Amino acid sequence: MAFETKTISIGKLLLDTENPRHGKVPSQKDAIAALIASERQKLVVLASDILKFGLSPIDRLLVIKAGRRFTVVEGNRRIAVVKVLLNPALANETPIEGQMRRLSAKGPIPSKAECAIAPSRKDAKHWMVLRHGGEAEGAGVVPWNAMAANRFAKPGREAGAAIRFLEEIERAYPKNQLIQDLISEVAQKRLTTLGRLVLDGGFREHAGMNDADGSLSFEFSAKDLEGFFEHVLGDFAADIGVSEIRKKPDRQKYLESTPEPDPKTRRSKATPLSASSQTKPKQKPKKKRPKKPSKPFADLDLGKLGERTANILHEFRGIDVDLRPNAAALLTRAILELSVDQFIEQKQLATSGKLKKRIQRALDAVDPTKKEKQFQGVRQGLSDGTSMFAVATLHAYVHNAHFHPDGSAIRSIAANLAPFLQALNDNA
Repeated sequence: MAFETKTISIGKLLLDTENPRHGKVPSQKDAIAALIASERQKLVVLASDILKFGLSPIDRLLVIKAGRRFTVVEGNRRIAVVKVLLNPALANETPIEGQMRRLSAKGPIPSKAECAIAPSRKDAKHWMVLRHGGEAEGAGVVPWNAMAANRFAKPGREAGAAIRFLEEIERAYPKNQLIQDLISEVAQKRLTTLGRLVLDGGFREHAGMNDADGSLSFEFSAKDLEGFFEHVLGDFAADIGVSEIRKKPDRQKYLESTPEPDPKTRRSKATPLSASSQTKPKQKPKKKRPKKPSKPFADLDLGKLGERTANILHEFRGIDVDLRPNAAALLTRAILELSVDQFIEQKQLATSGKLKKRIQRALDAVDPTKKEKQFQGVRQGLSDGTSMFAVATLHAYVHNAHFHPDGSAIRSIAANLAPFLQALNDNA
C-alpha cells in the first residue's frame, strides 16, 4: 500500500500519546516530559545534529490524521526535539532545560517536515515493527557492523589493512564460530591497532602473507594458519593494545609469543586462503561473569547525624537498587536532606533557604577552601542544574511522574554524595 507523502508544518504535528517508548500519557506536554525523562542527553545530541544538518532526508515521519492535524507514530523523538527548540519553555524544570535554551538560540530550526500519511495506526504498524523490531531476517533495518562503518568512513591506511585482513579470514573460516566471533570483537575494539601489526613486514613473513594491490594471498593453507589466526584475534579481542605493538621491536617480541606455522608446509606460490580444509568449529570461551556492583553507601557512617538518619541509611542498604530504583531514589534524597539539616542544626548555622542553599552552606563549612576533589560531584550538582548530581534531579525523582531513576544512576549519585555525607558526620 502506497502512503501519501506531504510536507507538514511542525505546528500541525502532534506527538503520539501512546508512544511505546513511554506508554500512554494524557497530554502533549506529558509526552514531551516522558521523552525527556527517558532520553535526556540523547535529545540534546539529537537537537545539535538537527540544527547542524536538518531533519533526515532518508527518514520521513510516519503520521496518521487527527482531525485537522496529524499524530506522529514514527519520529516522535525528532519532532519533540524540534518543538522544544521552537519553544524551550517545554523543557522547563527538566535536566536539559539550560542546554535546550542554549541550542534554541543558535537556529535555524526546521519549521516543516516530510511525512508519509498512513490511513490508520494499524496500517503503520508493519513499518514501525521493521524500524524498531530488529532485522526481521533482512526485512527490517540491518545495522552496519564495525567493519562496514569503517569502510564508509574511508578508513586510514592501518584500519584499511585490518579490514582487508579480517575480510579474508572471515571468508576462509565460515564454519569456525570462534574466529567469526573474534573478528567481530576485534573490528569493534582494535581495528587500527590490528592494522599496525598487519602492515608489519615481520608479521607478513611469519604468516607467509603477500599483498598485491589489496588482494591478500598466503604461502600457507588455511588449515596451517588457523591456530595462528585464532591466537592473534584472541589476543586483540582481549587485551593487546597499541602500547604492546607500537614499535617494531615490540611487534617482533609479540610475534615470538604466537604459534608459528610449520615451515615444512610453506608453499612456493602464495594463494588466497582456501575455505575447503576446515577443522571442526571451536566453542567461544565462556566470558567471566561481571562482578556484581557494590551496594551504594556501603561504608557510610552517619551515626552522629541523628537516629532517624542512621535508621533510613540502614533501610536503604537493605534495598536492591536495581529492583527498587524508585524507593532507592526517595531514600537517597531523604538521607541527603536529613544529614544536611542535622549538620546545620548541630553547627548552629542558618537554617533558611531551599535545600540547594542549605547544601551549599554545609559544603562551605566542611570545605572552606572549595578545593577538595572528593566534593567535586556535589559542587557540580550545585552549579549545573542539568547534572545527574543536581538537587533538581533528586526533586524530580520525587515529584515528576515521568522522571524514572535506575540502579546505575542511583549508584553514581550515591558515590558522589558519600564523601560529602561522611564529612558532615565526621565534622558534626
